[in-house]
Amino acid sequence: MPGEVLMLISRVQLAGFLDDEFMTEGLSEDVAKVFITWLIERAERLVVCEKNPVLLKLKLQRWATKGRAIRKIMVLWEIEGQRANSHQLLAAEELHEVLEEYPDDCMSLLLRMIKVIAKRDRGTVHSVEAFGEGIGGETSQNRKCA
Repeated sequence: MPGEVLMLISRVQLAGFLDDEFMTEGLSEDVAKVFITWLIERAERLVVCEKNPVLLKLKLQRWATKGRAIRKIMVLWEIEGQRANSHQLLAAEELHEVLEEYPDDCMSLLLRMIKVIAKRDRGTVHSVEAFGEGIGGETSQNRKCA
């Protein structure tokens, strides 16, 4: 029963997060599809991993804010003369690594951001595992949830 309640709460929160039409405004259809799919996968992972409804709501709100920032980076990237502003936002979001392999287009930019964020997530998992080694044992579920 508690798990069902949590899933119901999180589905409601997730729906509010995904109903934000602004999240894809200004993006081409193919970029928007990849972007939204990625956002949903990340949000679903939060739903599965975070058992505290208050923390879940906070994390989903943070993820939505991050998503809007990433969208703005992509929109600026596509506007002629605005790439410098896009670079500034990449730095502000601590995504400057994206520019190590300079993306040619918006889809390449998105895929680079996804790669950098995934790499950062894996690094966080490894840091937590190293810190907690021998303390309570790490499970595959814990690794998926970092």
